[in-house]
Amino acid sequence: KSLNDLNEWAEEQGFAKGELSHEYSDADSGDQLAVFDLVWPDGLQPGLTEPVAVLLNESSDVISLANAAGFRCFTTPAAFKRYVSSILLVDAPL
Repeated sequence: KSLNDLNEWAEEQGFAKGELSHEYSDADSGDQLAVFDLVWPDGLQPGLTEPVAVLLNESSDVISLANAAGFRCFTTPAAFKRYVSSILLVDAPL
């Protein structure tokens, strides 16, 4: 599955649309440090959930940068989908 498909799937679950190819830059210098595959910088539920990044086939350095920037990182579509499902279960009415 492509990142576009994953983004559409998240939207179908009722969440915000993610940003593809998010450029991450140093806050002080403005220098680009990495490009994150797919991110929700304000969370899947903006203001309610933590920032999330889907990083496929990325180096440990890129994953570390994303973690340091406050993103909860997922390196497989399946892991991301499990996370999304866990949010849905928490928010589901009883």
